[in-house]
Amino acid sequence: MPLEDGAFALVEYSIRVKGGELIDTTNEEEAKKAGIYDAKERYGPRLVIVGEGRLIKGLEEAIKELNEGEEKEVEIPPEKAFGKRDPSKIKILPRSQFIRSGVAPEPGKVVEINGQIAIVRNVSGGRVVVDFNHPLAGKTLVAKVKVVRVLKAPEEKLLHLMLRRLPPFIGPDDIKVVYDAGEKLARYIFNEKALLVQDMQITKRIVLAEISKYMADEVKRVEFTEKVSLEKKEEKREEKETGESKEAEQAEKEEQGA
Repeated sequence: MPLEDGAFALVEYSIRVKGGELIDTTNEEEAKKAGIYDAKERYGPRLVIVGEGRLIKGLEEAIKELNEGEEKEVEIPPEKAFGKRDPSKIKILPRSQFIRSGVAPEPGKVVEINGQIAIVRNVSGGRVVVDFNHPLAGKTLVAKVKVVRVLKAPEEKLLHLMLRRLPPFIGPDDIKVVYDAGEKLARYIFNEKALLVQDMQITKRIVLAEISKYMADEVKRVEFTEKVSLEKKEEKREEKETGESKEAEQAEKEEQGA
């Protein structure tokens, strides 16, 4: 049964420019082979909330039409990807504008102008041709996509809402989610790795906003807990002290033997 807006699904996909290079994938090995691997990215099946709009339109439409476990390849035209090329977005600017900003304009260089990203296409004399179109504007894409699993249990939805906002060194085993349907209470219990996450409070606020938006009927209250075990640290300290004691005893015996 095709997915409805608001459905939570774990999805795998790889997107290529038609007849060309890989531009995005959830597969770590494919990303490495294509030279687009990002150590900060979480690879593997990715949470997609149908209708959320985080993906390009053509890919989301394809996902919405799939059943759980189904896989297909789709061609995505520019208007459902990164748009058609717009000639009006190609501008000619004075080279002096770049020099004042401390930027040396060179063909192919990505620059920021008045808060917008552009690509330098040509430099001739005192003039610079810049293109404000998306680099993939006008390109037809080909996507291979699979709906691995549709999430139904609130615990799973809550877990993946959190995981997608955290760095990849935090895995499912580092977070426990407890859900009380009667109280409509969700509890996140993190281990010590959570202490290593920068801007963790901001992440929590973002996830709270998403829970409120997509799970308002299931969750009315959320609690966060960090559980840090000191036992291992104490064991290491004892091992170190024991080792130092043995070394001292050995040194004393050797000194007496001498």
